[in-house]
Amino acid sequence: MTRPRALLCHRASATLCCILAFSLSTGGSIARGATPEEVDNAIKKGQAFLYKQQKPTGGWENDAERKGKEHDWEHMQGGTFGGFTAIATYALLASGENAQESRVVKAVQFLKKADVVGIYALGLRCQVWLLIPQTAEVRTKVEHDKQLLISSMFKQGNNAYLWDYTPNKGGRIDHSVSQYGVLGLWACQQAGVEVPRDVWDGIEKRWRQQQYNIGGWAYDGDGKDSKNVTASMTAAGVATLFITQDYLHDEEGLNCGGNVNNDAIENGLRWMGEHFGQVGDTYSLYGTERIGVASGYKYFGTTDWFKDGAERLVRSQAADGSWTGGYPGSTPVPSTSFALLFLSRGRAPVMMNKLNYTINRANAKPLEGHWNERPRDVANLARWCGARIESDLNWQIVNLQVPASELHDAPILYISGDESLRFSDAEIAKLREFIEGGGMIVGNPDCGKPSFAESFEKLGSKMFKYEFRDLPPSHVLFTQQQFYARNWKSKPVVRGLSNGVRELMLLLPDVARAWQTRADATRKESFELGADIFEYAVDKKGLNVKGKTHIVLDNPAIQPTRTVKLARLDVGDNWNPEPGGWRRLASILHNDFKVGVTVETVKPVPGKLAGFKVAHLTGTTKFQFTDEERIQLLEFVRHGGTLIVDATGGSSDFADAAEAELKTIFGKEAATGLASTVPLDHPVYQLPGAKIENVAYRVFARKTLVGNAKAPRVHAIEHAGKVVAFYSREDLSTGIVGEQVDGVLGYDPATATAIMRNLVLYAAFGAPPTTKPTAAAAH
Repeated sequence: MTRPRALLCHRASATLCCILAFSLSTGGSIARGATPEEVDNAIKKGQAFLYKQQKPTGGWENDAERKGKEHDWEHMQGGTFGGFTAIATYALLASGENAQESRVVKAVQFLKKADVVGIYALGLRCQVWLLIPQTAEVRTKVEHDKQLLISSMFKQGNNAYLWDYTPNKGGRIDHSVSQYGVLGLWACQQAGVEVPRDVWDGIEKRWRQQQYNIGGWAYDGDGKDSKNVTASMTAAGVATLFITQDYLHDEEGLNCGGNVNNDAIENGLRWMGEHFGQVGDTYSLYGTERIGVASGYKYFGTTDWFKDGAERLVRSQAADGSWTGGYPGSTPVPSTSFALLFLSRGRAPVMMNKLNYTINRANAKPLEGHWNERPRDVANLARWCGARIESDLNWQIVNLQVPASELHDAPILYISGDESLRFSDAEIAKLREFIEGGGMIVGNPDCGKPSFAESFEKLGSKMFKYEFRDLPPSHVLFTQQQFYARNWKSKPVVRGLSNGVRELMLLLPDVARAWQTRADATRKESFELGADIFEYAVDKKGLNVKGKTHIVLDNPAIQPTRTVKLARLDVGDNWNPEPGGWRRLASILHNDFKVGVTVETVKPVPGKLAGFKVAHLTGTTKFQFTDEERIQLLEFVRHGGTLIVDATGGSSDFADAAEAELKTIFGKEAATGLASTVPLDHPVYQLPGAKIENVAYRVFARKTLVGNAKAPRVHAIEHAGKVVAFYSREDLSTGIVGEQVDGVLGYDPATATAIMRNLVLYAAFGAPPTTKPTAAAAH
C-alpha cells in the first residue's frame, strides 16, 4: 500500500516532495462546513469513481498475481500487491456499500485468493474481513493474517514491535507502515481472534518511547529529535495508543477515586490541537478521523475536525469523483479511499455525548469533576451496539461551554461520576434547554456511589416539577426494543424522570463498569440495556449523521412580514410538558414563511385572550374547565380566534377530558366535528408552499393504534362555516420538538411539525382565495 509521496521521500528531497504532495488549504476552523447532502453526494461520487477503476479481476491491482516482494507502489506490485484492492474494498464497505453487492463480492474474492505479504496491504485486508459476514472461511483468513502480522514484526532493537514494508526487512523505524500493522491486529482482535497481551504491551511501550516530549511523532523518529514531527504520524501514534489502552488499561478506574488520564494520549491530542493546520492530504485526514472517533473529541484545539475536513474534501473533489494524492506515477485510488473513509466514518451517527464537567464551589475555583473514571465506557458501548446494527456508531466528549444546540449531535447526554454534582445556574439552564429540545440525560453512579445518584435526582427535580420513580417492567424501554428485559438474569433497576410522555432523565445502576471492561459475555444485560436506551431515544430509526439535526434556530437574515400571537393555555396539572416544541416551530415559521410568532402563557380568564389569533391547549392528565373558562373560550372563537387541541403523547386521560369539554362548549357542532376527520384535500393541508401529501405515524402508534393508516386523524369543529377548533387525539406537541423517541401515540416528528405548522398558518391567516380559470385561460 502507498502513502502520500512526501512521506516516501528521503529528507534531502522533502521540500520538493511536499510541493508535489496534494495539499488542502487550511488555516483553522472553517466556518461554513459542507452540508450533509453535499457529503452524501461526495461519497456517492467517490464510490462511483472507485468502481470505474475496478479491474475485470475484481481487484484494483494492475496484475492478477503478485510478482516479487519489493515494495513497488508505482506498479502495485511486490509488497504493495493487494493493498489497492484492500483499501478500495474497505472504503466501499465502510461508506455503506452492501457486502453482497456483486462488485464488492468480486473484490472480496480477489482478496481471499491474493498472496499478500506487505504490511500496508495486510493491515487493510484485515479491515475488510471485519466488515463482511463472519464465515468459517473468513475466520481462517483472519487467523492467517494475524499470524503473518505478528511474525513480520521486528523482535529486537529500537524498532522492536514495529514493521517495515515487507516482513523482517531492514532495521529502520517506520511509524507509517507500523500503524497499519497495528490496525490489522486490532481488526483481528475485534473479529474475535485473540492477539496476545504481550504483543499489545510491546507495541505500546515502543510507541510511547518514540513519542517526542512535545507530544508528537515523526515518520522515522526515535523520540530524541523532534524537528521532524508531523500531523500524520502524530495521528498514527495517538490512534495506536488508544487501541493499546483498550487492551492493557481497561481495569483502571474501576474502583473510582478520580479521572483516569493517559499522559501520552493527552500530549498527542494537545499537539494535534496546536498544529491542526498541518493536516493536509487525505492520508493525514484519515489518521485524524481515527483519533477523532477514538478519542470522542469533537474539536482539536478550536477546530471542529470533521466539519473542517469535510468542507475541504467536498470543495476539492474532482469532477470524476476522485481525490488525488499528488504522488507521481500513482493512481488516485488510495487518496479517494482515504477521503471516503474520513467522510463516512467521521460522520457516523453519534450515539452518546459524554459530559466533561466541573464541580462548582462557593467562593472557590471550580474543580474538575470525576467524569472520566471509566474513559472507554461509552466508546466500548458504541462499538458493541454498532456491531449489532451493522453500522458505525460514534461517541463524543462535550462540555457546557458550547451552546445547547451543539449538544444535540447525540440524542443522549451521558453523565458519570462518584461525587455530588454541582452545576451553576447557567449550566443547569443549558441542560434544561437540551432536554426541552428533545434530548435525554443518562446518569451512571460510578461504583454505585449514593452521593452521585442523589445529586442526579436533585438536579432533575430542580429543572422540572416531575419526580423520579423506578421504571415499571411494562415500560416500552424494557418490552419493545431489540433486547427484552424479561430475558435478563440480573435485571438492572432503572430510575426515570418523565414529563408524562417520554423519559427526560434516566439514572442507571453502575453498568459503566461492564462497558469499560468490555464484559459483554458476563454482564450482557448491561450492554443490552445501553442498546435499548439508545433505541428508545431514537425510536429505532432516528439516526442522524453528523451535521444533520432536528434543531431549528431563527435565521437572523430573515425579517418577518407577518406576525401572529399564540396563547398557550395554562389549564390542568401538566399543560406544558414539551415547551421546546413551540420554540422550534416558531423558528420554522420565521425561517420558511417569514411569520413572526409570539408565544405567551395565558389563563382563560376575562380579558386575557384578547388580541390572540390562535390558542393551543394540550396536556397529559385529566382536566376540567370552569364555567367562566368555557365562556372565555367561546368569546375567543366568536372574535375570530381558533383553538388547537392535542393530547401530548396521545394521552387518553387528556383526550377523554378534552373531547368532553369540547362537546360542552360547542354542543352539536363539536359532536359533528368529532365524528369525522379532516380529509387530506382540505385547504388546511393544501396551503401554498406548505402542502401536506404524505402522513407518517410513529412506530409505537402504528403498532398499538393506527396500523397502516396513511391519512391524518385531525378533527375540525365549525361554526357559521368557519373552523373554530382543531382537535387531535394523537400527539402533535411532542412531535413538534423534532426528536424521535419511542412510546408516543402520534405522528412522526416531520408529519407532526407539518400539521401543526399548517394549523397555525390556517388559523392565523386563513386559506388563500381560489379563482376559477376563465374560459380563455383554460384553453
